[in-house]
Amino acid sequence: MKRKSAEPESDPLDREIDFTNARPNPYARDYYKSRNLRMLAPDLLDVFPDSESVNEALRTLVRLTAAVPARMSAKTAAAPRARKKAGS
Repeated sequence: MKRKSAEPESDPLDREIDFTNARPNPYARDYYKSRNLRMLAPDLLDVFPDSESVNEALRTLVRLTAAVPARMSAKTAAAPRARKKAGS
């Protein structure tokens, strides 16, 4: 006969759910390959609490990168050129 603990159980469902035959999900290793599921690093969870905040940040990044030219040549660069000295 099992002896009951003196402490009251915290969760009444603990007695009703049997985990003795539980096994790992065989498809869990393939989650990262999914096209619609992305895993955030733990340090980003506070910055991006939900999917909408991630989507908005990515949309902003796309708009910013689209506004900057992909290549810059010497003709289109905005940086001033160094002047040559008169004696050189």
